[in-house]
Amino acid sequence: MASPSVPETSPAAPPPAAPPNPEPVPQPDVLPPSKVTGEFNVLCYTFLMLFMVSFVIWAIYSWTGYGQRYAPHADGWYKGGTRSIEVTLVREDMQNLACASDVVFEGMHCAFRANQQPFDLQGTEDRLLLRPYYTVDQVLFLGAGLWSSLGMTGQLPKERFSIACNYHMVGSLKSASLRWQATGPFAPVKDAVPVGLLTECVIPQ
Repeated sequence: MASPSVPETSPAAPPPAAPPNPEPVPQPDVLPPSKVTGEFNVLCYTFLMLFMVSFVIWAIYSWTGYGQRYAPHADGWYKGGTRSIEVTLVREDMQNLACASDVVFEGMHCAFRANQQPFDLQGTEDRLLLRPYYTVDQVLFLGAGLWSSLGMTGQLPKERFSIACNYHMVGSLKSASLRWQATGPFAPVKDAVPVGLLTECVIPQ
């Protein structure tokens, strides 16, 4: 008796290969909300502290009148101080140099008011008349009394020369304009300049 035929079976198909692991998609760097808020608070606090410090410095500066007592670009020049200085000029400076301002310091003032009109139509004696000068080391200041202290004995040098004086600073002025030629224009000063009285002036020998 013939045995029943067994159908031939095909070999099982191999399982499908697993797809390769996909590369992770880069994600944008996003800080957690708590960290963003924390950094924002730190920045706000820093700016607030800087503002408060700046305000306190400004308030102290204004309250003490620092700018009225010290000259910002003249080291060691302060209100009430007396120092020896050397001024460079030419003899025509007595007519050429002038300033314009409405401010009066212990009776001393410019030849012209801020509107560039004469301060005193009757004229002002030299010891009360402020003029702009430069020291030999290029410090700009306003001084009165140079010519009257020097005295007009003898002929002044024809070329540029220097004069040594004692300078008593009585204040500092920013709201002023300066003229360096008798027919020249007035130009405003950019920074505060010392104001004071010149005494005991001599031409160094």
